[in-house]
Amino acid sequence: MRLVDVGHTNAKIWHNGEIKRVKLEKFVPPQTPYYYICVNPAFSETLEADPKGTNVAEMVNLKTDYQGLGIDRKVVCKAVDDGVIVDAGSAVTVDVMEGGVHLGGTILPGLEAFRQSFATISPNLIFDLDVSVDLKALPQSTHEALNFATFGSIKAMIERIRGEKRLYFCGGDGTRLASLFEGAIVREDLLFEGMLKVIRGE
Repeated sequence: MRLVDVGHTNAKIWHNGEIKRVKLEKFVPPQTPYYYICVNPAFSETLEADPKGTNVAEMVNLKTDYQGLGIDRKVVCKAVDDGVIVDAGSAVTVDVMEGGVHLGGTILPGLEAFRQSFATISPNLIFDLDVSVDLKALPQSTHEALNFATFGSIKAMIERIRGEKRLYFCGGDGTRLASLFEGAIVREDLLFEGMLKVIRGE
């Protein structure tokens, strides 16, 4: 079985537990039957017209009162019955699951979006991301201050939402953000776990 996740900057293809990542400009749909989700409008028509592809969006059923929840968030939430899911990609989404019900969530800029936003203010605010910044001490340089603001903002929001729930991280920057939290669980294939549950009707 092949599963495909088409995002805003990359596509991921899952096959028998292995994940292949490709840039969108190099993405070609599999030549064998596959299931997919797509959040990128530029690829939607191509995938919908492919008789080999099955759109998981038409199969997913998630209990939630949230309006406008994206298919990527719906699917990743299906993988966790209880906990807080942080999907750290182009954006950082934070969703709360309890007893198989989605209670709500929020959206933050991704790490690269944070970095680029500072650069639009001034060339003096161009910096490299550094997750090892000390979030307990007042910054003593511009480089520290920018990383403090970036990682500190994301961490504070996640802590506000999580309560006592277990944290699950996925997405391209999931491992980096998970390092800010003791006991956090990194599951890079969490979205594909959710897709498999949807396909199985769970």
